[in-house]
Amino acid sequence: MKALFLGLSLVLGISIISGCQNQSKAHESSHQLNDTGEIKAPKVEIIANEHVDKGLQETIVASVQYGEEFVDDAEVVFEIKKDEEGSEKIPAELVEKGEYSINYTFKSDGIYQVIAHTNAKGYHIMPLIKIHVGESEGSAKHVERSESTHHDHE
Repeated sequence: MKALFLGLSLVLGISIISGCQNQSKAHESSHQLNDTGEIKAPKVEIIANEHVDKGLQETIVASVQYGEEFVDDAEVVFEIKKDEEGSEKIPAELVEKGEYSINYTFKSDGIYQVIAHTNAKGYHIMPLIKIHVGESEGSAKHVERSESTHHDHE
């Protein structure tokens, strides 16, 4: 009985160790390295007018690249929110090589945050810009951008 228990424990231990090694290899192979040995992540840029009028339809685009190539199989959902009023999520459609687009009408003056939730090449990237609508407070003629944040999907 002791030998059977010891044998089962040994088989279970070997299975767990080999499973962890396979998972690690799968994770490594899902990401490519650039020339400097760093993990290469997709790049997403939001293209939109920085100051718009309320009530007019605007086009908002996310350009998705992986290295020098455009990505045509990404999933992009734009989240648009103003202050603490909640947010609206709108799936984007591929309209051109690597470009995903929506049309949106801003209903009131203010400063809106536009986040492009992008899933591409095993990463989730969330660049953010601020768009000034109408005669909002602080409606400077520039768009505020944040660096893309990303993390692995496992």
